[in-house]
Amino acid sequence: MTVALVTDDHVDDHVDSMISGCLSLAVPRSFFVFAAAGSGKTRSLVKAANHVRDLHGAKLRLLGRRVGIVTYTNAAVDEIKGRLKFDPLFSVSTIHSFIWDLIGGFNQDIRGWLGDNLRQEIAELTASQAKG
Repeated sequence: MTVALVTDDHVDDHVDSMISGCLSLAVPRSFFVFAAAGSGKTRSLVKAANHVRDLHGAKLRLLGRRVGIVTYTNAAVDEIKGRLKFDPLFSVSTIHSFIWDLIGGFNQDIRGWLGDNLRQEIAELTASQAKG
């Protein structure tokens, strides 16, 4: 069996073009990249971020806006921030820290709901146990 070795570093460039097509300020579209370790996900993401900075960076900064980049691990966050030269235009975070930032102002509301819900569930369980 002969195995062909792919030496073309540009074989996936069409993917980068597809991602760039999602990055319009007028009609932005989210995208999700799923690929194996070492396949170039971070390279493509950084390339897309640089594309946004080049085309829209000045306007976004003028409007006080930032670009959110959400990834899985703290190691990936550090790698992406470094490759983007720690540009404050980009807010890079893990999924968990992104969600915590979103709900951070609702801690009291969440605690209140949990307390009320737990009391209700305990009351229902107690009533069920009393029946037999």
